[in-house]
Amino acid sequence: MYRTTKIILMFLVIAGLSACDLLENQQPQQSLPAEGGLETLADFESALTGAYDNVQELAGGTNSGQLAFANDIIADNTVWTGSFPTYVQIAEQQMAPNNGSIADQWDGNYQAINAANIIINGMGELEADQAAKDNIAGQAYFIRALEYYYLVQYFAKPWGATADNSHPGVPIQLEAVTSQDDFQNPSRASVSAVYDQIIKDLKKAEEMITQAEPNKATSGAATALLARIALIQDRYGDAADLAGQVIPNYTLSDDVTTYFREEGSDESIFEIQHTTQDVPDPANTSITAVYNAKTRNDIQISQVFVDALDRVVTDAQKAALDGVGQEAVDSRITQLLTGTVAETSTTTKYEDIQNSADNVPVLRLSEMILTRAEALAEENGVNQESIDLLNKIRTRAINVETEDGGAGDQSLIEYTLADFQGKEELVDAILLERRVELAFEGHRKTDLQRRQMDVKGTAWDANELVFPIPTSQMDSNENICQNPGYGGRECE
Repeated sequence: MYRTTKIILMFLVIAGLSACDLLENQQPQQSLPAEGGLETLADFESALTGAYDNVQELAGGTNSGQLAFANDIIADNTVWTGSFPTYVQIAEQQMAPNNGSIADQWDGNYQAINAANIIINGMGELEADQAAKDNIAGQAYFIRALEYYYLVQYFAKPWGATADNSHPGVPIQLEAVTSQDDFQNPSRASVSAVYDQIIKDLKKAEEMITQAEPNKATSGAATALLARIALIQDRYGDAADLAGQVIPNYTLSDDVTTYFREEGSDESIFEIQHTTQDVPDPANTSITAVYNAKTRNDIQISQVFVDALDRVVTDAQKAALDGVGQEAVDSRITQLLTGTVAETSTTTKYEDIQNSADNVPVLRLSEMILTRAEALAEENGVNQESIDLLNKIRTRAINVETEDGGAGDQSLIEYTLADFQGKEELVDAILLERRVELAFEGHRKTDLQRRQMDVKGTAWDANELVFPIPTSQMDSNENICQNPGYGGRECE
């Protein structure tokens, strides 16, 4: 993942082929793999490094931060104020098939998938220690699953848009492209089939990854992504169980800034790594560039998010605090937003303005805690464990202070069973906490759609929320169909 350590192997086609090359019948742009290229365990380790690099850098020099912030700018927590027309289209839900940023994302996802496929397809006959082989292959399975997760989130209508989820997803490519003969023109698999493949790959990753290496996927990361997918699919029992398996293996940081200031902290499950030596297009498409007020300052918070922040401490809790002369101070506001909370505020989660080398968050402990809380509430109604989990996030973030700045009574902002008259009220409180806790990390559109809620005034399953299949794909692959609303060869 780091440019100072990665080895570009010409025979891998990892960096050289665009996704257009991977999915259509044409001559590759750069070197094809040499005969017998992957011969040793060290070769596969180098290939894995290249695969992680593909995850980090989407095609065209686009930073992987787009995987997160595109999910946010299309939804209601943020306001896009930048000038990039491709991102203006996403924020305004008026995308075009020739949108270059969208094409880069498609191409980058499939480049990473091909890199993973090369490892998975080639590992079987290698004579080496089985555990070491499994550890490498397991990470490749995780990478492939993660890239398909992003593809189906952006380029297909959400889970539940049809009763059996038979609506078009994305092409599933499981064989490596290593020669001209490998090029294919695949059609789109159903959303159900894509999710089935993601789950299958994650279960393999969960079983095969036995080593916890810095900056790499772990078995826990595979379990955490399985928990997220179970929540998307309304499999609440599975979501609760899977998140429950993850939670004991990580430690919630003492304050809300640690995860962002100390990358790879004990709260982190998986992040996409970026360093000062290896940041694609840091001035324009890094997550730091678009979010930080001292860089491009392209994304500001919306008024509806300001309103949501005000609701985190309930009216009843505010009244109780006022009654004893105490105040609740949410450190997610004071430490992770700029200035006075208003529409002009921006997040400070990404602070490396000198190098734009902040990691891109993918999975962290807070999400798993809130996932289990929500899933248990859906399964069991108002229950003590969901409330305890919810309070764990709240008491970490919200400090109760006396008038002279001393420590106040934290119990005044904690929920109890008596605060909820039914399941819906508890679920709403968890969703609000999730909205604030995980803001600006690429969750908002997905969370709204899985709850079948409008996305910035647009119906959760509307055509306008789905990225178009890039023009390059439509022009070169006669078997692929376009998403509704974008013209051309639309899916039936």
